[in-house]
Amino acid sequence: MIFPTLLKQFENLSSGSDAFKQLKNQCETHILNADADLEKTTLFLIYGFAKNYVLLYEDQAVTAEFSVAAKTQLLGYMQQLNQAIETGDKALILDSLNQVTADYMQSSRIF
Repeated sequence: MIFPTLLKQFENLSSGSDAFKQLKNQCETHILNADADLEKTTLFLIYGFAKNYVLLYEDQAVTAEFSVAAKTQLLGYMQQLNQAIETGDKALILDSLNQVTADYMQSSRIF
């Protein structure tokens, strides 16, 4: 599984555009190599979030609080998805993907 490794790496990076850019690039690299289709879907979803953050804020000055809040939100999504992926239960993974999507749509959509 690729996703748990990417989660750990992202957790250990500082907040800011560089962390999101690295996550975006890693997701893009690993989407085609993921073993399970639902892991590919998960990587693609997280790739989209990271890509949006990079496109929106890479050339902008943002506060430390803003970047920490964005990273915290994305880490929450990634942790929820990782727990589901580790079970191998397709129904649980799909449910987690749907929950993350619903939560994002009801959020401030900062990325």
